[in-house]
Amino acid sequence: MRQDKKLILGMALLFFITFVSLGTIVVTEKLAPYYTDKIKIKMNEYLEQNYQKEINDFKLGKITYKAQTYIAKVTNKNNKNLYFTISYQNKKVKDTYKKDYLKGHTLLTTLEKNLEKEIKNNLNLNTKITFPLTLDKYTEKIRENIINNNIDGLNIYNISFTINSELTQENIYNLVMELTNKIKEINTLNISPNHYTITINSKNDNKSLTIKNLTNKTLEQQNLTQIISYIMIEDENTNENSIIKENNISYEYKRYGDE
Repeated sequence: MRQDKKLILGMALLFFITFVSLGTIVVTEKLAPYYTDKIKIKMNEYLEQNYQKEINDFKLGKITYKAQTYIAKVTNKNNKNLYFTISYQNKKVKDTYKKDYLKGHTLLTTLEKNLEKEIKNNLNLNTKITFPLTLDKYTEKIRENIINNNIDGLNIYNISFTINSELTQENIYNLVMELTNKIKEINTLNISPNHYTITINSKNDNKSLTIKNLTNKTLEQQNLTQIISYIMIEDENTNENSIIKENNISYEYKRYGDE
């Protein structure tokens, strides 16, 4: 009988603790929106203490509450795509400033996608745009241009794309012409990458050639013909072509199915 009473008492106590805990959580969740003004003050104080030099460029967005955490977006006043998040939980403030804002992850990712979309919509060409440096690694002037969406004519990003073409000596002229025409089309959009990576897929003979570190100069018809011709010789005894060596061009020549 005593064991039954202990069991009942234990269950009652567990129920009471669970009830109080759930009640506390529910009350906290209901009251959370009423504390946003106080949280906003704490977030602003945190920003002023930690980012004195940049505070005038910041705009603190709407504070939301989820999973017992207050979260807001801190946006650059000149560019909504440059931002980081700030959060408040258990009386502690954290942020993603270094990755998203200082290094420019949010902005550079947006620019990459926008450039890829522009090329796709205008030229029906699938490309991959990448910024080789983080925002803080560019000069102050270039950073300002990037933040102000003024990157036309700036050689600060790389582009890669793939075309389908036969990889034969007889087809070199047609291949070079197709590549140079693609580059000219891209340049008409005021898109001027620093370096190009081009992959040529030859489906007929299951070959793939990827050439990296190309520039507008090495993509000129005469230079590109020389580069591709040398690569396709595949003679180990041939001295390295000077134009490839001088321009740090690298390439990978594969046959599908090879080990």
